[in-house]
Order: sequence, then C-alpha cells, then structure tokens
Amino acid sequence: MKRFLIILLVLTGVTLYAQQYWLQVSSPTNQKLKRGMFVDSLNGWIAGDSGVILHTSNSGNNWVLQNSGTTDGIDDVFFINQTTGWVITNGYLFNGTIILKTTNAGLNWTSARFEDSTVVYNQIYFLNPTTGFLTGYSGYILKSTNAGLNWFSTTIDTAYCPPLYLFPKHDIYFINDMTGFACGGQVDIQGMIWRTTDAGLNWKTYCLAAEPLYEIKAINQNIIFATGGDFEYGLANVYSTNGGVNWIYDPVMKLLGRGQSLGMRTPNEIWVPLDYIDYFAVTTDSGFNAVDWREVPYPGNEGMNYTFFVTPTLGWSVADSGRIYKYNSSIIGIAGNNNEPLPEAFTIDQNYPNPFNPETRIGYTLNRSVIVRIEILNLLGQTVDVLLNSFQPSGYHSVSWNASAFPSGVYFCRITAGSYDKTIKMLLLK
Repeated sequence: MKRFLIILLVLTGVTLYAQQYWLQVSSPTNQKLKRGMFVDSLNGWIAGDSGVILHTSNSGNNWVLQNSGTTDGIDDVFFINQTTGWVITNGYLFNGTIILKTTNAGLNWTSARFEDSTVVYNQIYFLNPTTGFLTGYSGYILKSTNAGLNWFSTTIDTAYCPPLYLFPKHDIYFINDMTGFACGGQVDIQGMIWRTTDAGLNWKTYCLAAEPLYEIKAINQNIIFATGGDFEYGLANVYSTNGGVNWIYDPVMKLLGRGQSLGMRTPNEIWVPLDYIDYFAVTTDSGFNAVDWREVPYPGNEGMNYTFFVTPTLGWSVADSGRIYKYNSSIIGIAGNNNEPLPEAFTIDQNYPNPFNPETRIGYTLNRSVIVRIEILNLLGQTVDVLLNSFQPSGYHSVSWNASAFPSGVYFCRITAGSYDKTIKMLLLK
C-alpha cells in the first residue's frame, strides 16, 4: 500500500507539473486542430481537419465553429487584420489545393481551386492585403500581388545543393517587406532554409540539418531560428545571428521527437511541441544552447500540433481531438517566477541612416501579433506618407522610406500598434 501511494504521488506530481502551465478550455469540435493565429489580443482563429475553422473575439474565452464550406482538412490559416484572412485546404488527389478567403472575419468564405491539381500547397502567408505567398509539398514558392487572385512562380537558387532545392517547404515567414525565409526538407535526407532579400522574387537555398525544419521565426533583425528534427534522431534546430547570411546547426539529440512549431513567449523563452512524444521542449536562452533545453509534459495525453503566443501572458496550444489549451497567465516564466519582468509591447529603432538621402530604414520589434500602422509626418503633424497599415506577427520587422519626392527637412515616423504609440525624428538632407 505504501509503495502504491508513493507511485500515485509521483504520477500526480508529474500531471500537476504539466497542467500548471497549460489549462484546457472548451472546444466546439473533436477534430484534429493544426494551426492558429491571433491578429490582436481579442481576435483569433484555429483551423484543422474536416474543414474546421474556430473563431474567438474575446481572447479565447469562447470559441465558435465557423462554416468553411469544405470538409477537406485545413493545413494553414492566416489573417492580415480583423476581417480579412485565408485558409488553405487539400483534398490532394481528389480536390487538389483550395484557397478559401474571407473579408468578414470568417462569417463567409469564398473558394478558389488552384489551377494545377497535381501539386500540393499547404502554407500561406501575406505581407499585406495584396502581397502573399504559397508554398508546401510541391517545393515551389508562389507569389501573388493581387490578394491571391493570381499566383506566379518565384526563382529558387539551384547552385547550392542543386538536387534538393525543390524539397517540401513547411513554413514561410518575413521579417520585413524585402527579407523572408522558408524552411523545410525531406525526412532522413536534409533540412533546409531558403532566404529572399528582394521581396520573394528570388530565393537562396541553404542545406543545413540532417532532418526537416517545420517552423521559422525571427527573434530580432539578426537572430533567426528554425526548429524540426524527427523521432529517430530527436529535436534539431538551426539559427543565424547575422540575419540569415550564415547558419548554425544545433541538434538536441537528448530530446526525442520533432519540433512542430516555435511558441516564443519572450525573446528568451521558447516552447516547442514535440509532436507525439508527449513533451514540450522548452528553453530560456533563445535556443542557443542545446543543453539548456528541458522537457515539460503535455497537459493531455494526445499529440500537440501547434503552439503560439500572442503576448507573454496569452498563449495557445492546439491538439488532436479538438483540444485547445491556454497558457496559464498566473505563472510567468518556465520557473514559475511571477516577478519576471515582461518586455515592452514593442521597441522601435532609430532610422538608419540618419540624416539620409533619399532612403532610410526603420526597424521595430513586436512581442505580440498586432495590426501596425507606420506613417510619416511633417513638422505640422500632417501625414505625408503611409508605409504600413496591416497585421504583423510578433518578432523583428523593418520598413524602408524612399523620400525622393519630398523636400529636405525634419520628418517624424510614427508607429502605432494596439494601444502603443511611438514616434522618432528623422532628418532628410538633399
């Protein structure tokens, strides 16, 4: 009896440890959930099998099942603001790739079948309401400049690891309007990253890891991080500290499973679900040290498919059987330290160069996904140019301003994101 009680206490302790970070919330579906995103602290979407799309407008306190009009599995969801978004579905050999779009927050969806049913696209990403990208198992990267009505092929470099450049791509992510990354690869052959510096028209190929990479994000303008791996060799990460020019392969072989996604709670703390291994891999040093990664058990007994954070205290994990888990905001940090300071909502860099003629670049870091407006003001406080007014994911971003059409003088760059409003002073000298 004593031995039974000891075992029970140990098992209960493990369960409590798992549950303290993630709390299950009510879900209107029992279908497998695959991806999710928020455009602000209130409005978010989760998508999954059998055409399931869930929506919340109150920070996830309630989730409502939307009518997608399809029973095909949804692989990805992306919203550019509170009303306009896309999901991508695949019937594979039966229906091909279908893109659904909404302009009223998901109340209604229009359907467009991709013209070539023999190729499979399962990732979609939009920089702004008109410029977007498609990629997936086909290995190609397509671009649209008219809100997804038409798509054209971009150029993928074949000079480096030439036989592999069309391997599957599992994620795509931009840090500004010019620089973006895709990651992917083939199991037991190669993990890869593709980088563009010309708004996605041309992509350079990097062969880096032994196994595929499944998600890529930026911590700031220099530090880019991707995760992946497989069940045989364990978690594998790659990162760059110079904006993606060079990469470091960092396997974490002590942790079995493959990294499914990057839940960046803070620039230092990252949660990576390990698929069906029943553990998160968690680090508190931005993932740079393989020995720092530790295991935190899943709160349930099914595979965790995707983890993401909207703010340091608002995070989500989605799983099989329709299960949704919300980060327990009463515990701040992996060590449970409620006094851990939270980073600011965003930071803005001074434009560079400054003074400038005629072009300058402004960098900024968001610690949550939010709609961002960037405008240029003159000395009278009048708006003379708008550089951005759309949803931006968390992480580092930058925009450039070409002032060729403006006279010399002092200008101000104003950035608003949610309730935050910051302005920097710039000097144009011609």
